[in-house]
Amino acid sequence: MIFLITIGQVAEAQEWEESYDPNTEIAIKGKIAEIIQRDRGPVVIGITKHDKIYNIITAPGWYIEQEKIELNLGDEVVVHGAKFFSKKGEFFIIARSIHNISTGKIYSFRDENMKPCWRSGRQHQKRYWKFITQ
Repeated sequence: MIFLITIGQVAEAQEWEESYDPNTEIAIKGKIAEIIQRDRGPVVIGITKHDKIYNIITAPGWYIEQEKIELNLGDEVVVHGAKFFSKKGEFFIIARSIHNISTGKIYSFRDENMKPCWRSGRQHQKRYWKFITQ
């Protein structure tokens, strides 16, 4: 079960999707303290490390659901991602992958070229194809 709360504007989707810089990649290990999902935009998880919360930008909610990505409060995770500062100066980490130590599963959010996995469009279209009548 995912605990959801709402927040103000996190970052424009286009801004963070196109802003992945592999030169700023870091790995961070911590526990999931919050999961934030708005009507639009990415799901953001807050992980705690040494009493500090780091906001991790993952993927659009539909992609999380489609790929059956399970992230729960209290799960211990290792995030590999790039540092990102929003136009407002807020610090985020854009996830390339998340290893959920609690479940043993590894989830990828970026391909080998660091492009978002959901951007090809094929996966998203496939999900809704069965609803189109001929």
